[in-house]
Order: sequence, then C-alpha cells, then structure tokens
Amino acid sequence: MSRIAHFALILFVAFSLPRVATAQENKAAPNISLVQINADGMIADLKYLVLDLAGDKKGWTNLEQLIPTFLEGIDKQRPLRIDILLGENQQQRYRLILPISDLGEFRDNLEVFEISSKKQRKGPYKLGNLFEGFMQYLQDKKYVIISEKLDEVENIEDPLKRVQELIKAEYDFSALITNEKEGVDLRKKSMTKTREQLQAAIKKKRDETDNAFELRKLAFTHQMDEAERLFAEAQKMVIGWTTDAAQNEGRLVFTLKAIEGTSLDESIKQFATKPSYFANVEVKQDGILNGRINHPLDEMRKANITAFYNLLLPSIKERIDSNKDLTDKQKEAGKKIAELIIQMLDAGKETSLIDGFINTNSADGGKYALLGGIRSTDGAKLKEIVELLPQLMKGQTVEVDVVNEENLKIHKITIREEFQAGFYELFGDGEALYVGSTPEALWMAAGPDAIQSIKDAAKKVKEPAPEEVSPNVIELNVKTLPWLKLINKVRDKKGNVEIREMLLGSLTDKDDTFTFVMKREGDVIDGKAKLDKGILKFIGNVIAKFSKETL
Repeated sequence: MSRIAHFALILFVAFSLPRVATAQENKAAPNISLVQINADGMIADLKYLVLDLAGDKKGWTNLEQLIPTFLEGIDKQRPLRIDILLGENQQQRYRLILPISDLGEFRDNLEVFEISSKKQRKGPYKLGNLFEGFMQYLQDKKYVIISEKLDEVENIEDPLKRVQELIKAEYDFSALITNEKEGVDLRKKSMTKTREQLQAAIKKKRDETDNAFELRKLAFTHQMDEAERLFAEAQKMVIGWTTDAAQNEGRLVFTLKAIEGTSLDESIKQFATKPSYFANVEVKQDGILNGRINHPLDEMRKANITAFYNLLLPSIKERIDSNKDLTDKQKEAGKKIAELIIQMLDAGKETSLIDGFINTNSADGGKYALLGGIRSTDGAKLKEIVELLPQLMKGQTVEVDVVNEENLKIHKITIREEFQAGFYELFGDGEALYVGSTPEALWMAAGPDAIQSIKDAAKKVKEPAPEEVSPNVIELNVKTLPWLKLINKVRDKKGNVEIREMLLGSLTDKDDTFTFVMKREGDVIDGKAKLDKGILKFIGNVIAKFSKETL
C-alpha cells in the first residue's frame, strides 16, 4: 500500500473514529485541519478540468450553477479552513472557519439551508434548526468560526495561524495532521473500536469463498495496521495538492515526521541506510516505465507479508479449482506454479527489504527494451515455474536454460498468439519474454538484446556499491498510454471497458506521464507526485460524468 494511500486511509479513519470520553483523551486526539486556498481557485480548477480539458459543457454548467449557492457571503479570494474534531464521546464534528465578505448575506444563505442564526447578548451566534451549534464572527479578521460546541468557536483568535505553512506553500487543497507525544497509547486504544466497526462492515459476497473472504479481511487488517501507526505515532503530516493550469500538470506532495522513539520513527530510520542491490544498474527516469524501490521491511510488515501469503495460496488454489475452462492437468500445474511463486515472494522478505527496479526505454527500430530485477533468496524455483507454463496454458512454449552459467540461469517464454499484437507493438515482432535467476535476485527482460541486458546487469551488481546511499526510497516514471493500449488489446471487451475508453480518449503520447518520488530527508519522509495534462483530462471527464449523472 503506498504512502499516499495510507494518508487517504488516515483521513477516512478520522471521519469514522469513535469518540473517547475524558479530557485527557481529547487532548491526545490528532489535530486535523483541511485548507482550500480560496473558493475562486477551486472554481477555476474545476473549470480547467471539466470545461477546458474534458470539453464537457453540460458537466461544467451543472457545477457552475450549483457551486455559487454555497458561497453567498463568503469571500472567494481568501483561504477556507475545516478542522476535524476528534476525542469527544459523540458524533463526528467539524469546525468550519470561513472568510466572510458580507455577514448579512452569509446569514441569509444559512437560512436558505434551514439553519437559523441568532445573536446572543454575550457571546457568539446561536445556530439552530438543521444544525445546532455556535458561530463566532471575528470582525477584525472577517472570518466566522462554526462548530457544535461553544468553546470550540471561542478559542480561535487567529483563524489561519495554525495553517500558515499550507497557505504559504500555495497548495490548492491541503491537509495538516499533528499529534502530541504523550497521546500515543491513547490514540492506539481509540482505534480498537474503529477496527471492530470497520471490520464488521466487510461483508461476505454471495459468490465469495471462505478463504477469499478471510483474505480480503486480512488485507484490510494490514492496511489498518499501517494506518494506526501513522494515526497514533506521526508527529506531523502534510498533504498538498496543486492543479497548475499554466503548466498543464497536477502536483501532490506529502511530508511525514514521526514522534521520536515510536515504531514509526524506528521504521523511518531504516530508510536510505543501505544501498540497493541494483544501485549500479542504470535506470533512466525518462522511458515508458522506469522505477526503483529500496523499501525496508520492519518486523510488523514482515509478519504481515507471511500471514497474507499463507491465506493467498489457498484462495488462489480455490479459484483455479473452480475454473471450468481448465483441465485437471492444467489445474494441477496452475496450483503448483502459484505455490512456487508465493514461496519465492515470501523468501524475498528475508532480505528485510523490497529492493528492485524496472527500466523500459527506447531501443532501435522505434521499439522498447525492458529490463527489471528484484531481490530474492529462492530464485532456483523459477526454472520449475517456467517448465510448468506449457502444462497450464495451451499453445505456450518455453525454452529453459538458454543461458546456463554457474550463477545465472535464463529462460525464454514465447508470447502466445492472443498477446502478440500488444507485446510486439512495444518490443518488436517475434520478441519474447526472458526471465532469469541468480542466488540473490530474479531478472526479467524483453526487446532487443534482452539476454545480454540481463547478463550485463548481473555483472554490474557484483561491483562495489556506491559509497553514498541514495535518499530515494521509491522512484517511478510511467507513460500510461503505451501500457493502456497493450492492456486494451489483451483485455478486448473484458473488464471495465468504459473507463479504458475514457482514458484512451483523454491521453496522448505527449501528456500521459505520471511520476512519483519518495525519499528520506533526515528524519522526514518526503514525497512528490506529478500528473500530466492527459491524466488531468481523465479526472475532468470523471468529474463531468458524475456532474451529469448526479447533480
């Protein structure tokens, strides 16, 4: 699960977290603030995505007509802030901190939404009807603070002081999450009931086997393990999104700092301490798929990986057994392949890290050359897997030991007819997939000079590693269109055809790139992602579709 996904889950948990009762526990709760740089910017971004990029007039018209109804009396050029308030034994609460251009208009608009506002002789406005709470107006700042509890609107003197770093960074939308050091145990305790509630919400599907259901629940439990650690042990997290119409790109950034002495802190300290096994293999981040990962595994993650694989294997075997298109011989081969692959993957965790790379760049003749590798301590099983492939798939041919050296074995997997069109378009007519193993790694290559590229890389990793360890934990560069075309040819009418067609209509080969880098800077984890114009156009198309179908 990616760090960005973890942060998204944190926000989801914040919205569903049960409240604890004491003032001490309330103090221990995370402080969560969301900031929109201004309403005009939000409207401009939506217009850029839906109208300018997606070209959907109807979708934009619906949004254009709806959004202003929520903004009467609000200053559309100043920041808006929303605090998610945790720690009380009641329903989820929010504190709205909104810039005001005309207080009278704003109060009238509250009436439109059936919320009354009555000025008290002493103290803030009393809100009633559909929302019962309080509203404080800071006349010198021209901001209103709205919440259910009186003290939560009276204890804010400067509405933007807490979120100044977000505003200075000029993110369009951002989140700031902070924790006090002394509340770690209480925060973990508060997650217990949340786990139970969310776990109970996972229901068995009608056609789902017991193993598949248990696997799905276990995967969610592991996600919650990661989320709980971030939720309880992070000292500070910042997430920021910017839609840059001038540059035709979207940017997402995040930073994470752990509370000193926690398991999260110890986990971060393991990052960027050892060079990648593949550090000497050049990876240029400018092809159609390029990436590196050198991610350490602490004891929690290693245990979770093993538990997951232990449930994954019987689930896969069940699916193979229930496949009516396979003969008994094919099923036996498929189950054996699954068993061998999982054994190799599970053995990889013994290196205490996920260490690998992928490099797909232009080659002669307008085609591409692919080379990849991943650490493994059990690569000898690869040959047995390759030998079983013809028993599983009709028409599949292989050649084992096309290279059979002392420490390097390479095997050839020919491309079956139904996959040839997409594969040959990328890597050249008649090309095959080559897989190899050494005692320390598994290898993969395709395209021109595939065998030689594995040989060269296997030699380079034996050279002395660079003295300076790269701070980058994850690097990824993907041109999405070539891979989408390949998937579309292979899948044909299977899967979510509508989404694939929407993507194909949004992307061109000039604006389809996604990049992501996560690195350690001292005791902070820093991440940056960038989305090209075509991907933003796809997002605009999704928003437009929602607008037309829902609003």
